[in-house]
Amino acid sequence: MNFTKKTIIAAASILLVFSSTSGFLADADAAAQKSAKTQAASTKKSLEQQKKAAMDIVHSKEKKPGDLTVLYNGTDSSLSFNFRAITSSDYEEYTKLLSKYKAPELKQPEWLPEGYTFQSGEIVPPYYHFLSEPYQDMLKELKAEAKGKTYYAKKLKWNEAGEAVFTFAKDSDIIRVSVKKMHPLITEITRVPGKGEKLEKLSIGEIEAVYSTNSDGLYSNKLKWEDAEHQLEYEIATYKKSPLTKEDLTAVAESIMQGKSQEE
Repeated sequence: MNFTKKTIIAAASILLVFSSTSGFLADADAAAQKSAKTQAASTKKSLEQQKKAAMDIVHSKEKKPGDLTVLYNGTDSSLSFNFRAITSSDYEEYTKLLSKYKAPELKQPEWLPEGYTFQSGEIVPPYYHFLSEPYQDMLKELKAEAKGKTYYAKKLKWNEAGEAVFTFAKDSDIIRVSVKKMHPLITEITRVPGKGEKLEKLSIGEIEAVYSTNSDGLYSNKLKWEDAEHQLEYEIATYKKSPLTKEDLTAVAESIMQGKSQEE
């Protein structure tokens, strides 16, 4: 065997070793990819099961008026609240419910535009703005209870309502009057109008209010103001095509403020 033949045989042996090594590495890579896919599929299935279990609690068919649930979403570390309001179309019964559930005090305005009459009242369970201190406290609590789960939900107990709502109707038009409890915020909020929405600051007596129009919500026109002393936020809202004007809503607000000041 001459030098050239030895060189060829040696090179062939090296190529055979590299070929065997490459085949081993390829098999190992394929096994790793298969394991990763299996693990990903298992994780996805686990998340789907977690989410379904949580959503079954949130949207339980057995949910009754007054029931309140909260969902913890670990993908963005957030909470979402879901509830059924307690409602009544009888004014006397509704006023009793306000007392029973310790709702923010709300009485029928002493003045309403002609033709508008009481339609129904709602009592809303307490839920929190994501920048409020109670929300942040509950977020920490739910995250701990989730014990590593990405989705976790539970029913909340409550004994003091968070909001009271009156609706008054004339034919198909609605006036919605509400008052809800405010909670300390972890940072100051600057109200930014949505697309197409217009904001206007108003002074009603000594109270500063904000009148907004043309939002995308069901109730497009809103007049809001705060009672800082009692930590309450009031809102009067109407449909986008409501015939009622800014002056009408302001007059309703004035009657509410006057009624409250007379009580005090």
